[in-house]
Amino acid sequence: MKQIEMIKMKGSHKTKSFRLAGALMALIMIFAACYKDHGNYVYSVPERPVITHMDSIYEIFVGDSLIIEPEVKLDVAESELKFSWTIYVPPISPGDTDLHFQGKALRMAFGLGPKTFTGRYSIENTISGMKYFKDFTLIGKTAFSKGITVLSAIGDKSVLSFIKPDDAVQPYIFQAVNPGRELPSQPTQLLAVPIAYRSPIQNYWVFGKSGLNTGIQIDANSFKMTKTLSDNFFDAPDTLLHPQKIFYNSMGVISGVINGALYNGTTSTWNEAPTYGMFGQSAAGDYELSPEMVFDFSNAGGNYIGFDKNLRKFVRFNLYGDATYFGDNYVVKGDAFDPKNMGMDLVHLQQINGGLCYGYFKAASDSIYECRMKANFNGPFEITELQKRPFARQALITGKTLWQATANEIIFLSDGQKVYRYNPLNQEFTLLPVDLKGKPVTMLKLRDQDTLVVGTEGDLYFLDIRTGRNGSLLKHIGGIEGNIIDIVFRTE
Repeated sequence: MKQIEMIKMKGSHKTKSFRLAGALMALIMIFAACYKDHGNYVYSVPERPVITHMDSIYEIFVGDSLIIEPEVKLDVAESELKFSWTIYVPPISPGDTDLHFQGKALRMAFGLGPKTFTGRYSIENTISGMKYFKDFTLIGKTAFSKGITVLSAIGDKSVLSFIKPDDAVQPYIFQAVNPGRELPSQPTQLLAVPIAYRSPIQNYWVFGKSGLNTGIQIDANSFKMTKTLSDNFFDAPDTLLHPQKIFYNSMGVISGVINGALYNGTTSTWNEAPTYGMFGQSAAGDYELSPEMVFDFSNAGGNYIGFDKNLRKFVRFNLYGDATYFGDNYVVKGDAFDPKNMGMDLVHLQQINGGLCYGYFKAASDSIYECRMKANFNGPFEITELQKRPFARQALITGKTLWQATANEIIFLSDGQKVYRYNPLNQEFTLLPVDLKGKPVTMLKLRDQDTLVVGTEGDLYFLDIRTGRNGSLLKHIGGIEGNIIDIVFRTE
């Protein structure tokens, strides 16, 4: 009996083994079948339409007709296709909404204004339900989108003119657009401010020394006044505002020296908000700034080098939302001079390229000294003294001297009716051979690194300053009202 039971037990174990083996074999066959099936599906990609006679960018003058007539090639009847257009309008003012149009072609009177807009052309296959899109950009322009804006002075009175691409001069344009309003008197600066993070010029600021308002903001595309310098303060000082040197940065706000203190426009809100760019309090501290200042801006913030004219030393400011005064809290390297104790009055501070600067100082003896230094704007803030020496042509520097400098360390300066090219590396002076008709220089401005523009009463001279060209005349534009103070080039 025991032997028979053992045989039964062995038989039972064998039966279980066969069952287990069968199950494993079934699993293997299932996995094998899945593996063989993997990737055997065939997909049919729908045909994409071919769109021609349609560009990616359209430049259109405000008030003109915008017509876009694309050709669409798709292997279906056109009656089975549905076409639509959308132009996206940023909600700047109440009531601003996107524009929608139906039809294969777009035809509209462009009245959106001189700004950049994005759009989308949509094609729908009503049979299959497939949709296709093509994006495009609209750039609104006005008659003032290309040309030169000129600030000039007739006595103390300011004049704004516009020079068209064909060099025709349109004078007194501000007074024509803003009857009864006046620009700041004794004009000093014309500053073009772009849209935040983009290149198109959004507005101009005109600054002066006196008048009811010493600063006025103007729409760059219409020349209509938008606000005064006092309006740009949350709480304007009681004293007359004296803008001395104003900058702009890539965030589309202005900053600079006003009444001897540093102000910076706020960027803590949406860049289309009415309060964007307005001034709060000045950078707190015990200082009084010279108008001479240099500025470096990056996405991480900004740095300024100013000069305290009472303590006769260089001071540092950083931009952390608001401008912050750090005084002489910086590292000094070198022993050519002491930037924390110059002991001289600053006449001019010329930024060359990045942190490389030349400072021109008048000593107690009336001698002019040239000091070369380099500031490290990125990382630990430090000033390296490079050189101090008497300026080689003392008589050239007066209270009326105008300055410009190229990135390759060439300085241009005016002396009455003359313009000199100065190379500080070898102290070489070259008189530019331009005939200014006996008129004194009232403006120097770089159009680019190869072109210097000289302004006098009524005239602009464009000079070729490339190596070996020695300032030869490229172009002359005359017939401008008053002594030219400043200009801005518009190319978009």
